[in-house]
Amino acid sequence: MKNRLVSECLKAFTKRQRRILYALMALTVLLGLVFPLLLSSDPRSVMTLTRQYRPGELADEDVIAPSDFSYIDDAATAEETAAAARSVLPQFFYSITESMDIRNKAEAFTDAVLNGKASDFILQEGIVDTENAAKRLDEVPDGDRPLLASLINEGVVYLLDEGVFAAEDIAEITASGYRSIMMEDSDLPFRYSGRFRVLESVIVSGEAYEAISLRASQKYPDLPSSYSALVSDAVSMLVTANVFYDPMLTTSMRESEAASVPPVLVEIERGDYIIQKDTVVTEQQLRTIQRIYDSAVVSISPQKAIGYLVFLVLVVLLHVFLLFYFINYRYRLSLYSIICFVGIDITLVLAFLISRFLPEEGVQYIDPFLPFVLMPALATSITGRRRVGFSVALLLSAFASIYPGSRFFSFFYFIAVIECCLMFIRFGSERLDMIYQTLFSSIATAGVTVLVSFVYDLEFQVVFTSAIAAALNVVVSFIFLSIILPLIEKAFNIPTAYRLHELSFTDTPTLNRLSQVAPGTFNHAKNVSEMAYDACKAIGANADLARVGGLYHDIGKAEHPEYFIENQNGKNAHDEINKTLSAAIIKSHVKLGVEKAKEIGLPQEVIDIIAEHHGNDLIKYFYNEAVREAKESRSSIVSEEDFRYNGHIPSTVESAVVMLADCTEAATRTMKNPNHQKYDKFITNIFIDKMNYRQLNNSQLTINDLDKIRESFIHYLLGRDHQRIDYGKE
Repeated sequence: MKNRLVSECLKAFTKRQRRILYALMALTVLLGLVFPLLLSSDPRSVMTLTRQYRPGELADEDVIAPSDFSYIDDAATAEETAAAARSVLPQFFYSITESMDIRNKAEAFTDAVLNGKASDFILQEGIVDTENAAKRLDEVPDGDRPLLASLINEGVVYLLDEGVFAAEDIAEITASGYRSIMMEDSDLPFRYSGRFRVLESVIVSGEAYEAISLRASQKYPDLPSSYSALVSDAVSMLVTANVFYDPMLTTSMRESEAASVPPVLVEIERGDYIIQKDTVVTEQQLRTIQRIYDSAVVSISPQKAIGYLVFLVLVVLLHVFLLFYFINYRYRLSLYSIICFVGIDITLVLAFLISRFLPEEGVQYIDPFLPFVLMPALATSITGRRRVGFSVALLLSAFASIYPGSRFFSFFYFIAVIECCLMFIRFGSERLDMIYQTLFSSIATAGVTVLVSFVYDLEFQVVFTSAIAAALNVVVSFIFLSIILPLIEKAFNIPTAYRLHELSFTDTPTLNRLSQVAPGTFNHAKNVSEMAYDACKAIGANADLARVGGLYHDIGKAEHPEYFIENQNGKNAHDEINKTLSAAIIKSHVKLGVEKAKEIGLPQEVIDIIAEHHGNDLIKYFYNEAVREAKESRSSIVSEEDFRYNGHIPSTVESAVVMLADCTEAATRTMKNPNHQKYDKFITNIFIDKMNYRQLNNSQLTINDLDKIRESFIHYLLGRDHQRIDYGKE
């Protein structure tokens, strides 16, 4: 069956067209094989190492950069970012609230000391006095109390000014490996504000005794040691931490510092030494070599090249078979096939150039940049069949899957993206249709790109860039489509949806002339056009083509309009001639219509409908009249061939629908008091008659299609022949 299909389709090609097709197929396979080989021989991939090195080893060889190369060193960037964040010292702040509370408490305590009521103050305030300093102060002679109170206040002020750090904060910072801190810069009366401090020099809560004792012995060497210890114990009891660690500020400053670190760009020029012999190999050198290997492509072995060649040949042959299977109009097969292969070859060239030069710009994930949407969309638009576009998509995706650097999901990514774009193509006639399909296709493509990027676990920036690139790729593709499609349509007279929409306007010179010289035929053609349009929509055929075919199917009647019943007013021109001549005149309108259609440049699909709308059916009225006259005159037998149309039976669904609409519209004009039941029976008889005379054998219409067509015709005719009430004479 497959061989028969291919052989039958190849008959639609001339010898020259077959040669062009074979040459384009060979060129496509050649490009699909050569481009991966060229990419695999990229100079970045010729660098080799004699062995695998580890950081710290001595190199046994010189490793020289084969070409200019640059990349972002993620590991080095991460190290510098971490170092920048760590360079921000822990931030501490001076608490004015805590300091004021301690100062007030100390002043109240010294007042109690002067009055000999230090113990009462301690009990009242609930202060823990582990060294029993309050009781010892109460036991001091009255004359010494002012001195001790003054020394206690002085010690408290000193500690508050020096700053007492919370022990748990210092322990945490020390455990983190820091040996110094930074004080928060503020307007508070603290002499260390905004200054750097070493942890060894700070006073920690619980260790104030040593600081005060040391200060007292240095400042007051004559002070008795018992008094010095008493003052130190009292100050230690009163003073708590007034300087604290600010983790939120520290984290914020570290994040800000880390964000300010630019990516580490490693730039290598051709001929530079990446590694020199007898030098220590560093981790960054090994990363550089690995990135060069990752960006380069492993050369293709002869066995792999043969495998690729067989694969490409099979894929191209599959594409040709799908074209032959999906394209209905055989006379368009050669044109559509050549257009598809030329477009595919141009696409492969563009994809090669992008694959070759984008990596040099630092783009590693290039799938969203490849121009694989335009050609499938163009093939779909010119043929009117999404399946043809999908066949092109299948071929391009298969080619992309063997490109060096392609990923596991590349094939499925391109299939998903192109299929989304094809599904949004609307075979409409409005300018907004192109905008809608561009918008929806770009959104869907961006979504697919994001999902695949998640599968590849790419960074957010790469995901975002890839999604934007994929959406712009679709937008640019559809812009080019809107430019290229009218040119191809005009050059090859292809009945695209836009072209058919233009032809569907009745205000054309040909139809204007038909409406003037044959108004009955013109009205009949409009009815047939709408009936065929509605019926084709019901069965999923090309409704626009059927509408245009219906409008133009009887343009041949403009030459002799008076011989057709719908244009006659009482007098019948056939009464004055014999029936054989009448049949010849009736038949001639098909030939004249085809000639006129060619003259005005109608697409071949419309011309076929004009040529086939009567098939080779019998002109029954004149044949029966001729038979009757022959019997009455006892003349020779009437030849049935003289009364048959000379056309071919309908070869497409649209042509068959126009034939049925033509017969139905004309025949139902004679019905009286029509209703749904009468129409149903009448139209069914017409369909059966056409099937009996084998007029629908090549149309590919099914019984289910005929049922839908019949219901569509009935619905239209009921509207055409609707009744109105009698409004009277006034």
